[in-house]
Amino acid sequence: MKPYQKNRNQAYFRHHRKRVIHRKKRLSAHWGWVVKFDGTFSKGKIHCSCWMCSQKTKRLGYPKSEQARIASCQEQLQDYRF
Repeated sequence: MKPYQKNRNQAYFRHHRKRVIHRKKRLSAHWGWVVKFDGTFSKGKIHCSCWMCSQKTKRLGYPKSEQARIASCQEQLQDYRF
């Protein structure tokens, strides 16, 4: 056994690779993406930066740090105007 695998066999890794591929295939089918080989889904993240996919982040709102930055900018604008 290799030292980094600890006590997990190949069946364990095969199972999780299959599980991840299945999840990403389902997501890609939802968006209508076509991929030649399923194995490409075993690595990395699947996301898109097009305007339709980025609408999701606008619906969910901004993170707290971004909201604080926006509030700070608006406060500075108000101080500048008056």
